[in-house]
Amino acid sequence: MFTQDALLLIGHGSVGVADAARPLLAHADSVRDTGCFAETAVGMLNGSPNVVDVFNMLTAPVVQIVPFFMEDGYFTRVAIPDVVAPLASAKRLIHYRPPIGTHTDIASLIEARLSRHCEMFGIEPKFLAVLLAAHGSSRAPGRAALVRRHAARIEASGRFNSVRTAFLEESPFVPEILAATRGYQVAVIGYFANAGVHVTQDLPRMVADERVYRGTNWPPVHDLGMIGDDKDMPKLIMDLVTKPA
Repeated sequence: MFTQDALLLIGHGSVGVADAARPLLAHADSVRDTGCFAETAVGMLNGSPNVVDVFNMLTAPVVQIVPFFMEDGYFTRVAIPDVVAPLASAKRLIHYRPPIGTHTDIASLIEARLSRHCEMFGIEPKFLAVLLAAHGSSRAPGRAALVRRHAARIEASGRFNSVRTAFLEESPFVPEILAATRGYQVAVIGYFANAGVHVTQDLPRMVADERVYRGTNWPPVHDLGMIGDDKDMPKLIMDLVTKPA
């Protein structure tokens, strides 16, 4: 049904981290290998490859656009539409899909990662506190609705001691929630799609600081990376196109 269409995945990108697009480029390779689309490409709002340049290289008459963002906010509702809307024409139809973070199976990917980690290290899930660390916003706090929704789904499973959310730029902040879980082993998963400064520097530094504080007197902190690079993410990307809500 979509083999004549192009798929354009749009990420945030970074001018300061050269390989910020690495996870999304890998997902694009996986989707491309399925042969579901005539063309599969990646464009970034910041840094390279540039969204407009990539779009102009596509030749398919229909372009399916999936924003690779974990929240549905300014970037997905304003920034990306402002960039791609002028590119549509009588000869080029654009279908703008919901951002990846809206997919209900994000919670399943997170829970599966937690389960694999528990099995690998012999951890009883009921003794594990889970922390989903997201970006948040100092300008518009409280709008990070999707991460809270996914956390609630995982919490409802009853498998883990607790499932909490914390943020880098709004309250509750990551360090304070890490401090609140010192009676338990805690698994930290970055709720990020882009491998920018927050993923490569900020969050790892906060985890490292907490590990130093805990030393050997408190249960350990486990860093499970960011969910945006999950190996099953390509399935969710294709699902947003082939089975739209």
